[in-house]
Amino acid sequence: MVSCLDTVDRALMQELAADCRKSYQAIARKLNLAPNTVRNRMNKLREQGVLLGFDVFISMEMMGAEHVAGYVLTDGAENVIEFMKRIATHPGVAEIYRTGDMRYEYWAIVSGASEALGFERFLQNLDDVKIVELRPIEFLFPNMPPEYFMNSRGKKVIFTKSQLQVLRCLFDNGRMPVSQIAQSTGFTARRVRKILRELKEGGGVHFHGQFDIFKLGGMEYRLKIRYDGAQISGQEIITGIYNKYPIAFWWASITTNEPLVDIGLIINSPGAAVPIINEVKSTSYSQLVEDYVTYPRVVKGNAPPRVRLAEILIEAGLLDSDARIWGSTGGNKISEFLQKKENNQF
Repeated sequence: MVSCLDTVDRALMQELAADCRKSYQAIARKLNLAPNTVRNRMNKLREQGVLLGFDVFISMEMMGAEHVAGYVLTDGAENVIEFMKRIATHPGVAEIYRTGDMRYEYWAIVSGASEALGFERFLQNLDDVKIVELRPIEFLFPNMPPEYFMNSRGKKVIFTKSQLQVLRCLFDNGRMPVSQIAQSTGFTARRVRKILRELKEGGGVHFHGQFDIFKLGGMEYRLKIRYDGAQISGQEIITGIYNKYPIAFWWASITTNEPLVDIGLIINSPGAAVPIINEVKSTSYSQLVEDYVTYPRVVKGNAPPRVRLAEILIEAGLLDSDARIWGSTGGNKISEFLQKKENNQF
């Protein structure tokens, strides 16, 4: 059903997604590979554009934030790409997809009810918009380790000055070698390792590998399932589909205020998803099943956790506000996001 990644690449991605600072040796032991094989696989994924880089994110608990998702329906008069880019200017938006029935599906990160309402108003005030849906969700990635940042809210902590100095180095490269961090901070390598261990155990940040699996072809096929909550839970639906179709499974979310799950599959053609769709529709728990391909798509990654970390570093005098959110791949200046947010331009 999916041929763009083999099982070794997928296992490697899972390890890096959970902790991008794992050494080649540690990953090799976990996957029963040679360290050089791990290194070569990672280099190949980077050359293919699948592995985008290594980042450090503030945890959701540190932000006091929640995930929201939904769609925007327009009158059809807009330029599709330009409209998607306009939605993407909001600092809370992470990804936007165009669906076959002309909706713009999105997911975003907001802090509190007031920010959620502000985001909803932002979408409603866009030209050509007719309907806006916004719902609170929780992500579930059974194909990723529990410590994966989308599976964990993390913890709320107060960073020490030494930890902030190390985080400043990692802001540019989440996998920066200990020797380079030591040289930049003036700490000994032993102290850097201790601080990194404290950061990991503290739960205030996640060390995350960024991926774009669609660089190898394939498409995302979505299943939106409204179910009978008296028969089954959303988590049971998701884990059941993952256990039966682990190669096609990519991600899933559960709407927290209604019985609705959203599942993303990676397939080679729409026809490849037909057996899964038919099976889900035939279950006693499914009340309504929508399925569609998402294309085109605009992916920003997780800008809000990056911006919040930038704010902390700026307050500590360790980062210039003219730094870019995504140092290695470009992206807007942090100062632009902060200024627009302060002026309520979203």
